[in-house]
Amino acid sequence: MREGGAGCVSAELDRRELHSQDIWCEAKHTTALIVVPQSTEHLAHLVRVITGHGFAIAPRGGGMSYTGGYLPQNSRTVTVDFSRMDKILSVREADMTVTVESGCTWMALHQELKGRGLRTPFWGPLSGISSTIGGGLSQLNAIFGSGLYGTTSESVVGIVVVLADGRVLRTGAGRESPFYRHYGPDLTGLFCGDGGSLGLKAEITLRLMRRPSHEAHASFTFATRGHIVAAAAELARAGLACESFGFDPNLAQVRLRRASLKDDLKALGAVAAAQNSKFRGAVEAAKIAMSGRDFIGAADYSLHAVCEGRSAGAVAADLAALRTLMSASHGVEIANTIPQVIRAHPFSPLNNILGPDGERWVPVHGIVALSRADAACAALEAVFVQFAPECAALGVHHGFMYTTLSTNAFLIEPVFFWPEAHLAIHRSTVEADFMARLPAARVQPGATELVRRMRRRIIEVFEGFSAAHFQIGRTYPYRRSRDAPSVELLDAIKNTLDPKHLINPGALEHK
Repeated sequence: MREGGAGCVSAELDRRELHSQDIWCEAKHTTALIVVPQSTEHLAHLVRVITGHGFAIAPRGGGMSYTGGYLPQNSRTVTVDFSRMDKILSVREADMTVTVESGCTWMALHQELKGRGLRTPFWGPLSGISSTIGGGLSQLNAIFGSGLYGTTSESVVGIVVVLADGRVLRTGAGRESPFYRHYGPDLTGLFCGDGGSLGLKAEITLRLMRRPSHEAHASFTFATRGHIVAAAAELARAGLACESFGFDPNLAQVRLRRASLKDDLKALGAVAAAQNSKFRGAVEAAKIAMSGRDFIGAADYSLHAVCEGRSAGAVAADLAALRTLMSASHGVEIANTIPQVIRAHPFSPLNNILGPDGERWVPVHGIVALSRADAACAALEAVFVQFAPECAALGVHHGFMYTTLSTNAFLIEPVFFWPEAHLAIHRSTVEADFMARLPAARVQPGATELVRRMRRRIIEVFEGFSAAHFQIGRTYPYRRSRDAPSVELLDAIKNTLDPKHLINPGALEHK
C-alpha cells in the first residue's frame, strides 16, 4: 500500500481525529488510517487493497461537509484524502472541455482558466478556496454561476470513477477525452450528488465557456421577508442574474461584523484590480470605501445580484431590467459593495466557519419550488419563534441566506451560531491571525443539543414542502422521499457497484 511516494499513508492520531470530524460534529469512530493517492492508477490500487481486506472507505475532499458526509461509520474505515490528486490534467480549448483530478479546488481551476479567458458555467461555492471539484460533484453546491447554470453536475461532461473492487469506470461520450455527456442513459448522473457512495471520483471533465467580458453588480434592501423572497423568485424566473444571494437582517449584520480593516483593504484592492481600467478601479474602490459598513440597516433584508455578458450594452440592459423588477418588488437600491467584493475576491479564507465572537457555526438547507418559497420561509421562521426562549437562554443565534438555482428552484439556508468548543477542523481551517483575534471559545451546556433538535425540526419542515437537498450525507431523509421503485433501483445499483457496501457506507441511507 505504500507505493506512490512518501507520506501516502498516515496513522498519526491527530490527523486521523481531524479526518473523523466535519464542521458539525465528530464521528463516533476514529478512522483507522488515512491514504493519500496521487493518481487514478494509484487510487485504484489502494481501493483494491483496502476493500480486499474488508475495510470500508470514507472519501474526503476539502472537508467542508456539515452532514456527516465523509465521517467513518465504524473503526474498520480508511479515509481517502484527495489532496494530492489536485492536478488540472488538460484544458482542451478547441473542444471547450477541461479535465481535472477530483482533489482540484474550485479556486485553482478558476485561476488557471481565467488566464485563458475561459470559465466553467458553474464555477464554485463560496468555500472554493479549499472545496474540491470531486467533493462538489458528490455533494452538489451553489453560488457562482448557479443563477443561470444550476449546480455542479449541470456543468459536467464525464467522470472517471474507481469502483469498490478497483475497476475503473468512465462515463460520457469520447471515453479517454470526453466531449459530450449524453450517449444513451445518463451514467454520469448516477455519480452526481451520490455522496461518494457509489464509487470514488478520480477525474472529472467539465464544460467550458468563454469568460464574460462585462459584469455589473447591484444590491437592494427590503422591509419584509415576503418582499425579498418574491423579488428573488421573480429574478430567477427572469434569468437576469448569473448569481444572486440574499440575507435576512440577522445574517447580514453577522457578515458585516466579521471582516477587519485588513480585510477591507484587501477587498478594495481586489475590486480595483478586477476593473478594466485603473481609473475605473480607483472609482469603484473609492465608492466602496465611502459606503462603509452601514449601508444595510439593522432591520433590512438584502439581496445582491451579478449580471454578466459579452457586451456592455447587454449587461446594462439586464441591469436595467433587474432594477425595474426589484423596484416593483419594493426593493430600495443601496451600495453594491457586497457583490462587487465577492466577485472580485470570490474564494476568501474560510474564517466564516466561526461566528464573529468565536461561536460555532453550522448551516442546514432545503431547495423548494419558487412558488412555495415564501410559505417555506414562514414555516421555518415559526420554528425559530417556537424555540426563541431556549435560544435566548443558551446563547443560540440564527440567520437565513437565500439563493436561486437556474430559473426554477429556491434554496433556503438557515444557519446557527452557538457557544461551543472549537474542533480540530476549525483550528486547521481558520487563519491563525483571525483565530487569535477571536474571544476564547465559550461553552454553554445544552446549546449543542438545542441546535441538534432545531436542525431536526427544520429538516422536518422542509420535508413537508417536498424539498430537495444538496450534501445529503447522513442527515437528510433522501430515501424516505423516494417511491418504492426508485429505492429498489438505487439499492440495485449500489449492490452491483459495491456489493459489500464498503464505499462510504451509510451515505444516502438516512431514513
